[in-house]
Amino acid sequence: MKRLQTVLQRSHFIVAVLVVSVPLVSSCATKRHEVAATQTVTTLHEVQQPAPTAIDVSIVNLHDEAAPDPADEKVVGTIVNAGDKPVSRIAIRVNALDASGQVVRTVTTPPLAQPIGPFGGRATFEATMPRDRAVAGYHAVAVAQ
Repeated sequence: MKRLQTVLQRSHFIVAVLVVSVPLVSSCATKRHEVAATQTVTTLHEVQQPAPTAIDVSIVNLHDEAAPDPADEKVVGTIVNAGDKPVSRIAIRVNALDASGQVVRTVTTPPLAQPIGPFGGRATFEATMPRDRAVAGYHAVAVAQ
């Protein structure tokens, strides 16, 4: 019986040691912390827009011709549309220039009735102005209406 008592005492002692040491050991163990992080990523998708189309109109073959009335001068030329869109309602402003390049007189045509097609479309124009001995040449520009 003495042996049983000794075994029981040892068992109680072992249980007491375990009760005290388990929390002690677990408190000394490395702690594991979990950290949750959230990250928001915004993706920008840039779309390269094509450059806006520009009107690319030029005037070629600008010259004067005799008008039906000898008191007038007829100025004729060709409008070339090198742009990628048709143009319409274009008027032509013709400047009569003296020998020093100064504007002597200006005439603007009515807007053209028909559109000029893109990529090299052509149309002719004519403007009539009074004949003037001071006029040495002409300059013309297209004017959008």
